Amino acid sequence: MTQDHEGWKIRGRAQADTSPANRSQPLVTIITPCLNAVRTISETLLSVVEAQAVLQRDHWELEHILIDGGSTDGTETVVATHTAKYGFCRKISNIKGGPYAAMNVGLQQAGGHYAHVLNSDDLLLDPVAYAAFLQTGHRSKASVLLASIGYFRRPGRQLKSLWRVDPIPASFGEWQHQLTRGLHYPHPGFIADSERYRLQSFDVNYSLSADYKLMQSILLAQSPLDPPMVCHHPLVAMAEGGATGNWKAILKGWRQLDAINQEMGIQASGPRRYWRKLKQRLRPLPQSIRLPPLKAPEP
Repeated sequence: MTQDHEGWKIRGRAQADTSPANRSQPLVTIITPCLNAVRTISETLLSVVEAQAVLQRDHWELEHILIDGGSTDGTETVVATHTAKYGFCRKISNIKGGPYAAMNVGLQQAGGHYAHVLNSDDLLLDPVAYAAFLQTGHRSKASVLLASIGYFRRPGRQLKSLWRVDPIPASFGEWQHQLTRGLHYPHPGFIADSERYRLQSFDVNYSLSADYKLMQSILLAQSPLDPPMVCHHPLVAMAEGGATGNWKAILKGWRQLDAINQEMGIQASGPRRYWRKLKQRLRPLPQSIRLPPLKAPEP
């Protein structure tokens, strides 16, 4: 049996007890690595504050861990002010080794049922739908949630394109076969059980593609009794022009992807993965989607 909840698909699962008495841990830990992100991180923080306010109305908590890699542009001041104001946020400073090392530190500290990495130039596009998706996933006992994302480029306030996540095929075996042939998902829309995320962790030997390896490893280990839950509606807005946005990084990323695929027995080339991402970005939007104005609710 398949149910459709506001754009997400679930194959029938038993419903968990989600009364307030059973909510002793945060529903999700959002992990934000940051380094010299003073121009963008405020929007990221405000979008998470909005999601926390939505979850609190339903008697859930959210945890936000911010890991700074040694910023020198004022990012740490912004983060310190924010964490002093909001008790659900905390910061960890001077973590070296790059963003994946910072993400691993966050995973080790994560206390939420789910873990989700939200970079310091991205934001939650629809905090209300995000909170609802998490709650539906928890009720359905889903260990992995996959959401569509949108791309934008500052200073613009409108999405340029979408990476739509399609429903999991009725044949679970066919879906896993597609994973071994190069099917993959956007990391900004990847949410997983914290313990599974933590046990897998990011392989820092792959400085540009460790997220791909982590996601494929978790998804290929999924049980047919626990298929991922999918949200077709975009929940995260990803800023273009990040660490993998220039040609030098793309070429390095191709080599890393080829090495990961060889290691994991995935029969797909690095260039093919980038071509699929490019095709996603070239698809015209069916309708105009603007980034929402963000205003922090009172703590």
